[in-house]
Amino acid sequence: MTPTYLRSCHSQWLAVSLSFTVILGAACCNIAAAAAAETKDSSVVQTANVAKIGKEQATQAALQALPGKVTDVTIEKKRGKTVYVIEIVSEKDGAETDVLIDMTSGAVLGMDH
Repeated sequence: MTPTYLRSCHSQWLAVSLSFTVILGAACCNIAAAAAAETKDSSVVQTANVAKIGKEQATQAALQALPGKVTDVTIEKKRGKTVYVIEIVSEKDGAETDVLIDMTSGAVLGMDH
């Protein structure tokens, strides 16, 4: 065995190891992305199952509590519950306020300024 032969084997081993690492890393990234997508989809399904009132009903309840212009409607986890968050710019003072509406009862849970 000559030093040249050993260097050649070492280079081949290094190339194989590096290739394996790249392939393994790509596979892990794909698995993580698929798991994240599955989690997001399942949370949407769970949210749909929780909602007993629609966005329109939630918006009307929020506008009764705080008259103004609705600028956004989202679904979020607040105060331990999944709620509609209705963003309203108040007619009175122009302040932006989030009105939290319970997705099952339609009750106003509170406001975040």
